[in-house]
Amino acid sequence: MAGGKAEAVFDREANALADWLAAQTPAGSAEFVDVVQLLGLIHLCRNGILRPGAELPVLPETARLLAPVHRSAPQTLPIPLLLTVELIAELPPYRKPEQLAGKALNLMNHGVAENDVPSVAGAINLFLDAAAAASSDHPDRAGMLTNACSGWLTVYEMTGDPSAVDHAVRTGEESFAALPPQGAHRAESANNLGIALRLRFDRGGDATDLDRAIELLGEGIAYTPPDHVDLAVRQNNLGIALGTRFNHSGRRQDLDLAIATLRQAGDALGPHRRERPGFLGDLAYFHWVRFQRTGDRTDLEAAAEFFEVAVTSHDEGLQQRAYAYLQAAREELAKLPQQHGRRKGVWKRR
Repeated sequence: MAGGKAEAVFDREANALADWLAAQTPAGSAEFVDVVQLLGLIHLCRNGILRPGAELPVLPETARLLAPVHRSAPQTLPIPLLLTVELIAELPPYRKPEQLAGKALNLMNHGVAENDVPSVAGAINLFLDAAAAASSDHPDRAGMLTNACSGWLTVYEMTGDPSAVDHAVRTGEESFAALPPQGAHRAESANNLGIALRLRFDRGGDATDLDRAIELLGEGIAYTPPDHVDLAVRQNNLGIALGTRFNHSGRRQDLDLAIATLRQAGDALGPHRRERPGFLGDLAYFHWVRFQRTGDRTDLEAAAEFFEVAVTSHDEGLQQRAYAYLQAAREELAKLPQQHGRRKGVWKRR
C-alpha cells in the first residue's frame, strides 16, 4: 500500500472479502485465530490509526473481531488492546489454564519492559491461577509454576524485597516437584530454583542452599540444548554460584570451575549480546581473585583484558567497578616481568 490511501486498501469490498475468508476458516483452528486477528487489526487501522484526524475507531466492532484471539491466544495482543477487547466484548473470565498462562505471559512481558512491579505481580498471580486450574498431569503445569518463580525473581531484582526470594524458592520447589522425569520445562525449572536458592544463601548463609543451587544449575545446563539462546545465561549463573562457594569455603577447585564455566558462557554468548560486558566482568573478577591467590601473570592479563570489555557496559555501577579493577590490574602488570614466548590475547573473540 506504499503511496496509497488507507481508504483505498481497507474499503468495504475488502472488508467483505475478509469476512468471507474468516467464514471459510474452521472456527477454533490456528488459522482462524490468525485470520480474525488480522481482521481486527485491519479494522483498528482503517478506523483510526492510518487516518490522521479521523474519529476514534469503532471499538465494539474491533472487539468483536478480536474476541476469538482473546480467548485462545491472548499473549498475541498488546496489553491495552487486550483489556479493550475484554471489557467491550464483555467476555467471560478466563478459565482454561492455557488462557490464564497466555494472559500472564503478556502481562509479565509488559511489566518487565516498563519496569512495572504491579504488572509483574499480577502476572505471577495469573501463573499461579493457571497452575491451580491445571490438572496434576497437565504437561505445562510445571512451566506455569516456574514462570511464577521467575516472576518473583524479577520482583526481587526490581525491589530488593527479601520476601520475594522466599516466594521464589517456594514456587520453584513446587515447579520442580511437578516435573515428570523428562519434562519439557526441566532446564528452566532447575535454573530458576537454583538462582532462588543461591540468593537465599546470600541472605541466610546456609551452605546447603548453595550446594543444592549448584547442583540444580548444573542440571539445568545438562538439559539445555547446545544451541539454546539461554545456554550462556545458565552457564553464567552456575559460574557465579561456584565463585560464591569459593568465597565462602576457599576451595580452589570451586574457583577453577567458576572460571572454566564463565569462560564457556562467554564463548556461548558471542560478541553482540548486551549481556557480554557483564559476563566478562564476572570472568575478569574471578581471574583477578585467582591472581591474588597464585600470583600467576596469566590470570592477571586475562583479568585486565576482560575488564576492558566490562567498562563498556551501559550499567554505570558495573562500569565504575570494572574501571577500578582495570586500573589495579594495569598497576600490577607494570610490576611483573613480561612472560616471553606467550601468545597475546587470552580471549577468543568471535
